[in-house]
Amino acid sequence: MKSSRLVRGAFVLVSLSLVAAACGSDTKDTKPATAATTSAATAGTAAGATGAAMASSEICDAKGLVKAVQGGKAKGTLEGMAVDPVATAASNNPVLTTLVAAVTAAGLGDTLNGADKLTVFAPTDCAFAKLDPATLKAALADPKGLLTTVLGFHVIAGQRLSAADLGKVKEITTFTGEKLSVATSGSGEITVGGQAKVLVPDIQTKNATVYLIDTVMIPPSVSGPATTDTAMTTGTASAGAADSTKICDKASIVKAVQGGGQKGTLEGMATDPVGTAASNNPVLTTLTAAVKAAGLGDTLNGADKLTVFAPTDCAFAKLDPATLKAALADPKGLLTTVLGFHVIAGQRLSAAELGKVSSLKTFTGATLPVSVKGDVITVGGQAMVIVGDIQTANATVFLIDTVMIPSAG
Repeated sequence: MKSSRLVRGAFVLVSLSLVAAACGSDTKDTKPATAATTSAATAGTAAGATGAAMASSEICDAKGLVKAVQGGKAKGTLEGMAVDPVATAASNNPVLTTLVAAVTAAGLGDTLNGADKLTVFAPTDCAFAKLDPATLKAALADPKGLLTTVLGFHVIAGQRLSAADLGKVKEITTFTGEKLSVATSGSGEITVGGQAKVLVPDIQTKNATVYLIDTVMIPPSVSGPATTDTAMTTGTASAGAADSTKICDKASIVKAVQGGGQKGTLEGMATDPVGTAASNNPVLTTLTAAVKAAGLGDTLNGADKLTVFAPTDCAFAKLDPATLKAALADPKGLLTTVLGFHVIAGQRLSAAELGKVSSLKTFTGATLPVSVKGDVITVGGQAMVIVGDIQTANATVFLIDTVMIPSAG
């Protein structure tokens, strides 16, 4: 269960952060989000290397949250957040890294920072880690629409409500005009939207009162009447398709690809250059977002001849969270290096031709080992080819089962 949550949390974080980088926003939004992602990467790496720290997606109870927040940098502590407007303050908080990336993707940073009075129900990284992947993917496909609707459901404009104030109301109007139910128990426990419990209340920022909550709330306009049970399942129904992070074997990948839009089929990809062709493929959504984040789309589309080893969404879902965070913190450096390790420039190599070489020179100049034994092709000593010899207008593509990490040396 712990491993499953970590993988899902990693996928949530990579998708949101990649889309944030790809969509971009003004500089006021971007800088705080980058700072938050950088600190998250450092924490994630430390956790992986020493085991001394816990991934923020696994910090779920009130006591653990307070300990993590108070143990971070001064500007992200419960007291330190008071000096900055809410989006900036959140960017310094170590358990709100995914929320910050989502706000940046939706272009809401300046709006939140510039508001006079706000009440914000802020889902923690743990809350995002348990969000249904189908719901997430639908939101990411529409950052200015669905993603903004979901985020706006967590914000009350024009009021800085305390926990005591919330105890006096049964519902409040959100930033997007929807009604958010509020219930306060006799013991003081606060539930909002019929879905989320407040874990840490009454956190003050320069222009907002913030509540850390345990669930990303899905608005009624998206899910119908919200309940705790439906909050985690409506995404799957609304998406109407299998979660691509769980499509891992050859037969399932081919079925998903051939059952999608015509331009994303194995035959349809042949008409477009590789960056565009990949964007139409239903099992390459995370790779496409990564390419956009690194600013490599035009480079790939404009190349004459390429061989591309393309990690599927399933491959990205099993990537170590600390590695993901480190790459996302440096889209033009580490992320580009990792992606470039999957590209061979100047050659369109077939599976038969791969069988005649023992190594290739990658887009970034690194050496990529190649091993072919019968029908099994292994590249980088890490990844196996699942579907080979896919043609695009300027590249031959091989779908692989692992995101390859270049050696440090």
